[in-house]
Amino acid sequence: MKCVLIHGFNVRDGGARTVDRLAPYLIKAGYEVDLDEADYGYYSLLAVRFRKHSAVRRIAKAVEDADFIISHSNGGNYEDKALKCLEHRDKNYRVIRISPALNSKQRIPENIEKGWVFFTRTDKWVWLSGLLRFHSWGRMGQKGFQGDDRRLENRDYSELIKGHSDWFADENIDFIADEVILALSKP
Repeated sequence: MKCVLIHGFNVRDGGARTVDRLAPYLIKAGYEVDLDEADYGYYSLLAVRFRKHSAVRRIAKAVEDADFIISHSNGGNYEDKALKCLEHRDKNYRVIRISPALNSKQRIPENIEKGWVFFTRTDKWVWLSGLLRFHSWGRMGQKGFQGDDRRLENRDYSELIKGHSDWFADENIDFIADEVILALSKP
């Protein structure tokens, strides 16, 4: 089972200090993990807004043969766009979106079989992203998914996670990795 990890924006380390910290746990649990093919590099706010197409194409190519996709922040935004590009294929995916910078009520791609939204009400960065006009970013990472599509399940970690990237802090990573693996193993 192949899992692709997708980092957020404004990241200069390819996700090494954020979502890629899950890789050793996933590998130990028996998953094949792709850390590199979906890395779209450093994107500033302007690049996210106006230069997204090359990143989305790269991610779509990286996830073509994946089974699971784990994204953080803007990675959830790009993962969503990439999966919408792949809806014509006969392939379904399971996704975990950690503090996704996405509109809380947006349409879920048809090729998502099952997904989880890990959110925290104290995420100020996705709260701020919801203030941007005419942008695909929103507050899903702070409010959870607010639509009526039962394929996405919300997980509120507000009692433990206090900031946008605190998921990957030393004191939280073991617990969050266990939660990720537990979710992925559900039928």
